[in-house]
Amino acid sequence: MMRLFSNGCSFLVTRPKDGVDTFTTKILAEQYNLELCNLALGGRGNDRISFTTKLWFEKNNFTDVFAVIGWSSALRNDYISSDMWKVDKVSDQNISWRSYNFCNLPEKFIRKIKHLDVEKTASMKWIDNIIDLQNFFHLKKIPYVMYNSLPPFLNEADADFGVLYEKIDQTRFFKTRSSHYEFIVENKHIVSPNDPHPSTEGHKLWTKQLKEFIDADNLRTI
Repeated sequence: MMRLFSNGCSFLVTRPKDGVDTFTTKILAEQYNLELCNLALGGRGNDRISFTTKLWFEKNNFTDVFAVIGWSSALRNDYISSDMWKVDKVSDQNISWRSYNFCNLPEKFIRKIKHLDVEKTASMKWIDNIIDLQNFFHLKKIPYVMYNSLPPFLNEADADFGVLYEKIDQTRFFKTRSSHYEFIVENKHIVSPNDPHPSTEGHKLWTKQLKEFIDADNLRTI
């Protein structure tokens, strides 16, 4: 049986406390009749998504697998933790992850990082993670689709960023300039005013658009 592999942040897990027992890749797997293998983890960033995805494919037989990646925020900086925090959340991997957010760092810490440009650094990380994982999928001949769960960091004023942005395979990236988050906020499909995570309807409507994008070019195949 073909499998659907997915990875991302809290936008790709259930939220029982809000009565949301589904998410985009779960719905996709059901509609395509595929076994779901989901490595998404709430609160984590894109370094973890890229690393754990590549590790999973190297440890598993990656024939008959369709990968769906929902990118997190490039402001999140992942690191390996020594306390085995939530290590049991991802099966078949024994690495514990934590993250810190640029926007939540104390001002005295930020001042110690000489001339830190947060927006350009986030733009670099966003593009680099995408290109890196895209190249891995192409090398391994793994069919995939990507999208932004959280808003992307585009720096179109700097030509150097534009060079690599143009290398993103737009045929396999759904709405590079937008995100699932922006869609649900604009259309009021969030679980509550104080919690901008997708409602059940927010997942269903986003999945409908994503599936149409996948089916239009049969992205489940190479």
